[in-house]
Amino acid sequence: MLNPKDYLKSKILMVDDEPSNISLLENMMMQEGYEHLYSTTDPTQVMELFSKVKPDLILLDLNMPKMDGFQVMEQLKEKDPESLVPILVLTALKDEKTRWRALGKGAKDFLCKPFELTEASLRIKNLLEMRMLHQRVQMHNEILEEQVLFRTAELERTTEKLTNFAYIASHDLQEPLRKIIVFGDRLAGRFDSVLNDAGRDYIQRMQKSAIRMKNLIDDLLNFSRITTHSAPFQPVDLNEVVSEVLSDLEVQIERTQGKVEVTPLPTIEAERFQMHQLFQNLISNSLKYHKENIPPVVTVQHKGSSEGFEEIWIEDNGKGFDEKYLDRIFRPFERLHGISEYDGTGMGLSICQKIMGYHKGHLTATSQLSQGAIFIVKLLTRQEAE
Repeated sequence: MLNPKDYLKSKILMVDDEPSNISLLENMMMQEGYEHLYSTTDPTQVMELFSKVKPDLILLDLNMPKMDGFQVMEQLKEKDPESLVPILVLTALKDEKTRWRALGKGAKDFLCKPFELTEASLRIKNLLEMRMLHQRVQMHNEILEEQVLFRTAELERTTEKLTNFAYIASHDLQEPLRKIIVFGDRLAGRFDSVLNDAGRDYIQRMQKSAIRMKNLIDDLLNFSRITTHSAPFQPVDLNEVVSEVLSDLEVQIERTQGKVEVTPLPTIEAERFQMHQLFQNLISNSLKYHKENIPPVVTVQHKGSSEGFEEIWIEDNGKGFDEKYLDRIFRPFERLHGISEYDGTGMGLSICQKIMGYHKGHLTATSQLSQGAIFIVKLLTRQEAE
């Protein structure tokens, strides 16, 4: 609830070429307790007073000799198009055309002379309460904007600290892991003859765990680098990117006896290295989850352009998945299969999703068990200017 005493402290500017009309209004408002009243009989002074007084309400006559009220409202609107200061028109002109013209020029209310003082008082009170509500909303919005800016800056500082920590931690973690892997290799190579089957099994498990941990650290670093260590967007030919990816995946393709078919792809504005990561993870994922004794066939196809986006499908003939797990497969560390079935860290698709977020794109999938899967990539042809 607004306190009645609050609106009585509002600043009111009265503009009328008849001093008697101003005196009448001043006497009425002084009796009601208004504390800040300003007036002029010269409409050409309104702009100067508006800047000096910064009123909360303007009471404006329309029919004045030097400059009419319509011209005054036009000047006020030109000076401050976003102004929320309400204008109450007080005029002897009673026709509907004048009323609608005044409202169209920016007046918030219209009162015909002669008027009842009680009615004028109520309309003034209502407009001032509306003005106070606007001011409070504006103040709250400014506070919220300041809080958002502060928290955004704080988040950026925290992100930078976490990124720096990730690099330091990765070096500190990877160094002992490298030693475990190296010395594990030496143990297996030099002392194989004295190790029994249990000893060889222990070393092999140790090596697998160390390698998996190393891969996990690498994936976490890649995940953190997506938005903090990215190159500027530039034109990227996706045909070249996918060709490079297929070269990198040559061993996996040969091992699975797989086949990857690629139709002509578009050129987009993107971060090239991230596009390489995106398509490598998606194609590798399709090759990995193939059916037993059935070589994987993966198709990378450009489906067309729409509303500034290029749509690309990565389709396979693999095991597929139940679509009730669709959201889950894009989360970090989430796996639909056990580690014993398939290697990996569970970070591949989450990295893809983060890359898509950085590029303001969309990534989803459609699938059925034993029916393969289609990963649908939508990338902006041109990145929007910040």
